Amino acid sequence: MPIKELQDVTGNVIHPETEIAAIADADNLVNTTSTQNNIAGIKNFVDGISIKGVPLSAIDFRNVNSVPNDNIYEINQSGLYYYYSKTTNRPLMNISYLNGYILASFKDTDNGILLFIGGLTTMEKFQGVWRTPETNTAITLWSGGAKVGDTLKLADKINNFDRLRFKLSTPLGSTYVEQSTSSSTFWVTQVGLSGDGGSIRAAELTLDRMDDQTAVKLSSALLNNGSSPAVNLSDVVLTKIEGLR
Repeated sequence: MPIKELQDVTGNVIHPETEIAAIADADNLVNTTSTQNNIAGIKNFVDGISIKGVPLSAIDFRNVNSVPNDNIYEINQSGLYYYYSKTTNRPLMNISYLNGYILASFKDTDNGILLFIGGLTTMEKFQGVWRTPETNTAITLWSGGAKVGDTLKLADKINNFDRLRFKLSTPLGSTYVEQSTSSSTFWVTQVGLSGDGGSIRAAELTLDRMDDQTAVKLSSALLNNGSSPAVNLSDVVLTKIEGLR
């Protein structure tokens, strides 16, 4: 029945004499089926949450499923799944996440979303078509020690990323520098000051994108100490390339 009054612990009526009058019909609120206030019954803040229209209460987190036929694209039901390194159609993630868990939420077999929990990567299936995976974390495309003249094979195509992050290792120190993937040549510049602060020092690497988008060639590495012409660097100058979407 509708709530007509509210009392405090001492029995004094505090409604309708206070601002709390707004919830005089609170029983209607907690029994509504609207999307804003779907809080009927005793709540644990799980069964009122949904992903893409599928309530989390519909997902049985006690059971871990195998990926059907070891193929990510064959997941079409909500649930918790485990994948491993031989599972096909996995999104590219760092080597730490070759094995891990997937949280799947599907409205129907043609519309759903996967969250690769460790790598914080999502894959969405929309109207039967899988979309490009999305992540805000950096993906290691190459690591090692590169000198001028080396061609670096990448783990994925450059044009699958918005930016590349290069880790330089030069006489100026170890620094990350980001570049847009919109150009065919990457001029990666590291800047610092001389020991007395009287001049600017700079190192610049030039990397050329290969036509197949899966490699870059380190074609030059120059160091300018601020008071003399630039000199060539012959030692290792690059140790990592990461991709960011």
